[in-house]
Amino acid sequence: MSSVSIDIPTLQINGNDLQNFVRFIYKHEKLLKEFGAIKVQPNIDCKLALKKRPKTLTLNPIMKKIVKINENVNIYSSQTINHINESTQKHLMVTNEYSFWSSLSASNKEQRDLNISLSSNTSFFIEKTSSVYFDLHRIPYQSLLKLGGKKLTNQFVPCVKRAHGPGAIFPLISARQRLFSIDYHHEGGDHHWYIIPSDQREALQNLVDQQNPSLCLDHGQLFIDPSILDKNYIRYHRIIQHPNEFIVLSAGALAQSYTEDISWSESISFALPSWIEEGHADIPIIPCRYHIEQNCSVDSIDVALFRQELIQKYVTSYLKTAPNDEPPVFIGLLFF
Repeated sequence: MSSVSIDIPTLQINGNDLQNFVRFIYKHEKLLKEFGAIKVQPNIDCKLALKKRPKTLTLNPIMKKIVKINENVNIYSSQTINHINESTQKHLMVTNEYSFWSSLSASNKEQRDLNISLSSNTSFFIEKTSSVYFDLHRIPYQSLLKLGGKKLTNQFVPCVKRAHGPGAIFPLISARQRLFSIDYHHEGGDHHWYIIPSDQREALQNLVDQQNPSLCLDHGQLFIDPSILDKNYIRYHRIIQHPNEFIVLSAGALAQSYTEDISWSESISFALPSWIEEGHADIPIIPCRYHIEQNCSVDSIDVALFRQELIQKYVTSYLKTAPNDEPPVFIGLLFF
């Protein structure tokens, strides 16, 4: 595949497949691994178990800003601040990708707040509804994590994400212990994503180490201008996420994004067998004092829970597709 960035694949999903979303993802894992992510658009027959009341959750922005780590390189790090510069944020305009990155580079001497909020164990999905309705809470229980029982799956809860205005920044991050993750865009401005597949981690780490070897790839400490990735031949993929669309991230993938306007989204982590088989689960967890997520556990998952015979039984019982499954619908997919 070329090192030049291209969009990730976009797939459509019907109501039946959405009821077992993890199985649908498993069917398309080859694409997911290759690009680091896929976008999934629900068909008109898909039913989501969403709360009907307006999204009025009160969240305060995270007290962090981003600054260049080197005046000559457009790589940014997040730093804790004492107050939010509301006047700077109010005048931000995001008309396209070029204007966003240009304004970010030009504002190096000004405070650019992340302007986001995170709320763990909060959701706009209703639990315990009919299986006909999709509920984000069910994802960990449909996944390989179910082998660890409720003691493990209960640790995985949705996290609501709030962008407080145009140009809000979600820095580079990877799911806990390099798991898979799903992000659903509820409403508001579009999200511009940049996804770096797992096999590009070493090249990215080498690039960052040249600037500051203490910076962490996984925990919301970095935000990188894609032109830097182009210049250093680090493969990455773009996508614009609209409301009512899912972004699914592969195990070990890194992702960052910014928003065009105020928005609400929500994410959760899960596991497929390849998380064990390809060694992602064995990567040591290094606690990071810069971790952007609030109330985040850094406890490692016991890999011994996932014995090979149990994994195979799980695949046979929950992930094998039926012979009469409909073929997927691909939109904007490029092959090389």
